[in-house]
Amino acid sequence: MTQLPVRMARWSARHAGRAIAGWFAFVVLCPGAGIALGTHQATSEDFRLGEAGRAEAIAADGSLERRPTEQVLIRSRSGPPDAAADAAARDLTGRMRRLPQVDRVVAPSAPPTARS
Repeated sequence: MTQLPVRMARWSARHAGRAIAGWFAFVVLCPGAGIALGTHQATSEDFRLGEAGRAEAIAADGSLERRPTEQVLIRSRSGPPDAAADAAARDLTGRMRRLPQVDRVVAPSAPPTARS
């Protein structure tokens, strides 16, 4: 060990109250300094690193980006889909079709049957 850590440990042992108060002040000041400095919102360009990032940048420049896709899973509590699950799927499909932000909605599909 070097002399500095040994001296710091010795001082902390002899002045435990001051050491704990100092650490407490440090812990309180760090988030305060972070809040005072503000934040920087990362954009998708900030994450374009390496070959995958280069490919994503090329796709973005050529307007070849994938459209956002969502899938919704509706399950019945008692096992296979029942009338309530089918009604929920139809209701959700109708609501999604009415939203102006949604480009396309496909019809609900039943899950594959389980094999014994």
